[in-house]
Amino acid sequence: MNTKRTKILLTVLLLLALGNYARMHGTEDIRTVEFLSIFAIGALAALLIREIFAKDNNED
Repeated sequence: MNTKRTKILLTVLLLLALGNYARMHGTEDIRTVEFLSIFAIGALAALLIREIFAKDNNED
């Protein structure tokens, strides 16, 4: 998959996950769904950071 397309896709997914978490009411008690949402946000952020800072091996 093209790296530029991957970065755009990961950015859109991260924004959707952040928007979904922001819609939740009453986040003082962490439920299972909220935990999974926070975990997904962290995973998407890690993938996006890895894509941004990874060196392209095919660019020799």
